[in-house]
Order: sequence, then structure tokens, then C-alpha cells
Amino acid sequence: MFYYPQRNQAKKIQEALQTLYLGVGGEYYYGNSAWEYIKQYTDINLIEILEKIADSRNIYDN
Repeated sequence: MFYYPQRNQAKKIQEALQTLYLGVGGEYYYGNSAWEYIKQYTDINLIEILEKIADSRNIYDN
């Protein structure tokens, strides 16, 4: 989960998922830890790439 939800109901669902994944010996990453996991696993800074794409698109939207 790259972006943690803001609604309370959605947060409870994510907390339940985290408990389930960890309970069966899995892993659960969210927010910055999810982006860091991708970076460590692939050696690609995906968030940086996506931010650059978004910034380049914003230049043309103004």
C-alpha cells in the first residue's frame, strides 16, 4: 500500500490486512516503507521517477 488511507474505515481495513499478513509470516509495507521496499528490491527509485513524470506534466497544465 503506497499511500495510507485517511478515512477511518479504510484505515481499519488496512490495519486488519497488516495483522493478517504478519500473522501468516508475510510482509506488509505502506507509505514510505512501501516505496523503500520497491527501491531495495529492484534498485529502482520508483517514487522519484513518478514524481519527475508528475512534475513534467504539471509544467504543461499551467
